[in-house]
Amino acid sequence: MPLKPSQQRIKDGLPVIAVNIGGRNPDILKALGAAGAHVAFVDCERTGIGLDAATDLIRAAHLAGMPPIVRSWSKDPNVLVQYFDRDADGIVVPHIDTAQDAKDVVELVRYACGERAADKTVIVQIETAQAVRNLDEIIAVPGVDLYLVGPNDLAYSLMGKRGAQTPEVMDTVADVCRRLKAAGKRFGLPARGDQLRAFLDSGATFLYYPVEWLLQDAVADLRQALGEPRVPPR
Repeated sequence: MPLKPSQQRIKDGLPVIAVNIGGRNPDILKALGAAGAHVAFVDCERTGIGLDAATDLIRAAHLAGMPPIVRSWSKDPNVLVQYFDRDADGIVVPHIDTAQDAKDVVELVRYACGERAADKTVIVQIETAQAVRNLDEIIAVPGVDLYLVGPNDLAYSLMGKRGAQTPEVMDTVADVCRRLKAAGKRFGLPARGDQLRAFLDSGATFLYYPVEWLLQDAVADLRQALGEPRVPPR
């Protein structure tokens, strides 16, 4: 079975809009697909949805014409295999700190999917100081399609405060992006508004975008059109 067009875009290094649909929201998938979003990012790590809800979202994403890529709450192979059993087109695996972690993920995909492993998208997250130290060994592991850089979790790992934008954090994120680009690897990270130019200049192609940002931006545009002041971020 050939890769879906959006999965092929990932492999080809073309821009990909991956919308984190933010919990159990199957009804929005049709609208997102019609609007041109490339990937349905089903988040089982940060939203707390379970396997049953993820299964419904995977099916709804397929109906909407978008590949469902599931972010697991764990890198445990026994957890990851369940998403493939429910026909996810790919996985995002958190807390990949060593080359062995990456090898375990690639092997799990081969085990879970057999001949269809080549049709699956494998994304690992780089989000800890340990992962940064081991980055060269991690990216040498074959079989990973893309690396998702997590600035917020990197900030916590480095500074003890999630979301901190200190010079050390920003320099570390920039260094990870430079090293991935130099190695010819596909990677992505969150970016919005005035960050998008820097996102593209860094060589990133996978744009992680929470649905909350889409709503905030859309409502802000409406308020501006109506002459209303912007609401400060909360």
